[in-house]
Amino acid sequence: MRVAPALAPRVDTLGSFRPQLLRFAVRRLGNREHAEDAVQETLLAALEGLERFGGDSSLGTWLFAILKHKIVDALRLGSREEPLDGDGDLMHDASPESELARRGVLEAVDAALTRLPARAARVFVLRGVLGMDTDEVCRELSISSANCWVMHHRVRQKLRACPEVRDAIRSSDPEPEQVRKMPRHAPD
Repeated sequence: MRVAPALAPRVDTLGSFRPQLLRFAVRRLGNREHAEDAVQETLLAALEGLERFGGDSSLGTWLFAILKHKIVDALRLGSREEPLDGDGDLMHDASPESELARRGVLEAVDAALTRLPARAARVFVLRGVLGMDTDEVCRELSISSANCWVMHHRVRQKLRACPEVRDAIRSSDPEPEQVRKMPRHAPD
């Protein structure tokens, strides 16, 4: 995203509000992941609307107003959105079946990443898979923190919307009917 030179100082300042925005969103939503998403959507909306920001209020007040709207949107969505990573037990179970399911999910995510812009996919892998913090990713790719957050957020949205990834996650969890049919103990 290109930013007019006159707006560059404001763009750099947006990132400094992130910790405060995140604390606010976590308190309101009660879920760190949803709060991260709301903050990323807020920063993206702010970046896209920065030229229209008139300065009638402080930048922080404007960002918090955007965040409040994003939180309301997130609360409205509620449980309609499926989590990207499925059940956390899948990654800790060492059975051959769960390993096969885990590989299926990873292959689906990998295939979906190849259809995305290379730089955005790399941001996702560095942050989401390798666990690098934003500053490390920014140094590695020579991008701003705001750009990093936007790319990471967009990739997560696209992966959530990808039918192959959703199907792989669903197939990695045992069906409730199958679980009921499994014996709880050895027969006498």
